[in-house]
Amino acid sequence: MPVRDEVGDLPFGDESYTVKRKFLREEFWVSDSDGSRILDTGRNVSEGMATFPFRDEDDEIVFRVRSKRMFDSTGDYVLLVEGENEPLLTLSKDLSFRRHHWTVAFPDGEEIAEVTSRRGLVGAVNTVSQMLSPLPQTFSIDAPNGEHIGDVAGRLHPRTVYDVRIERPGATSQGVLSAASVAIAVLESV
Repeated sequence: MPVRDEVGDLPFGDESYTVKRKFLREEFWVSDSDGSRILDTGRNVSEGMATFPFRDEDDEIVFRVRSKRMFDSTGDYVLLVEGENEPLLTLSKDLSFRRHHWTVAFPDGEEIAEVTSRRGLVGAVNTVSQMLSPLPQTFSIDAPNGEHIGDVAGRLHPRTVYDVRIERPGATSQGVLSAASVAIAVLESV
């Protein structure tokens, strides 16, 4: 099982990242606060299961986000560090009409963060169709005790762009929370 504070060899040492979707494709790149591209990913579907392999600048897979079920529509994913068989994290989406709510947890069920959209009525329109509401979503990242630890903020842009910022990681490592938040930004964009 991977160590809880490690995400491959990628040093998620920055406080903020930008996730940008490539134009008209389900491919994304992640850049650090200096604007340097550090990861690329795109959706692969094999045997009905969606997988997002996150590759570094050397085209090596650092980690993957994979759906837990075939033809998953509920939003249950696992984050796997490359070379490990056991998941590092689970990402579970609870979709209501007005809010998108993600729970980030270790496989043993220990919750480490809640990622919740902030918009009410406009969020409801986004739930029905992203095309009807081009306004970006913003998510609050909170620790299980309710402490605010970061944001995933959408930007008004021709492409889907999210700024991910982890301010206070608390007991969980910055790298683990950053990887989970970047993965959620990608999953919210498809």
